Amino acid sequence: MKRLSCTVLVLTVFSALLLAACDAYTLMPARSRTGPPPAAVATPPPAAATSPYVNERLRALEARVQDLEGRLAALEQARPAPKQPAAAPPVSPPTSPPAPAAAPPPSPPEPAAPRAEDPTFNQAMKLYRGKKYEAARQKFFQYLKNQPRGPKAPEARYYLADSFYKEKRFREAAVEFNKLVKLHPQSILAPSALLRQALSYEQLQQTTNYQMALNQLVKRYPHSPEAREARKRLGQSR
Repeated sequence: MKRLSCTVLVLTVFSALLLAACDAYTLMPARSRTGPPPAAVATPPPAAATSPYVNERLRALEARVQDLEGRLAALEQARPAPKQPAAAPPVSPPTSPPAPAAAPPPSPPEPAAPRAEDPTFNQAMKLYRGKKYEAARQKFFQYLKNQPRGPKAPEARYYLADSFYKEKRFREAAVEFNKLVKLHPQSILAPSALLRQALSYEQLQQTTNYQMALNQLVKRYPHSPEAREARKRLGQSR
């Protein structure tokens, strides 16, 4: 747009100069315009009379136009190139804030380490299963002496008494079975110990003690399998 304006300006100046030249020619002295009589007017004036002045003005106009064009070209070169507008960064769609991470569930408590069985009790059970009852009793007595309320005390007392029973030492067996019932009445071995105690009295032909032991079993542990056996022996119906 700026170049077009300059070009229009140059053409306007050129036209003004050309008009000025023509006016100058028309205003020349009268003697230059005085021509011959009407008969000779049809013949054009000689070129030598007007040519030097017009040519000089034209050359001046051409020089002025070339000067203006040079200035215009210099202005065009000096003008910096228009900057391209920087591309706007792509607008990403709004994202909702991330949901807070759910808190991890609390870890379950560590299970308690299983209680290791006493080596003395293990040795006693091994001897009992091998029918080495005397040696087994010694180990059971040792365990009960060291841990009278230990986790294996009811079992140690039961198998100690049963080792007497298997050797037909019914009196000692009845005593030890009775201790288990008194010391550990909530043990799952208590009903069986009462039944074994009654059977020991039966072998000793102590009928009264035999029946008392059976009745005690039915009364204290009525829903146990040993109680059903006791009822059968007593001749009772459930």
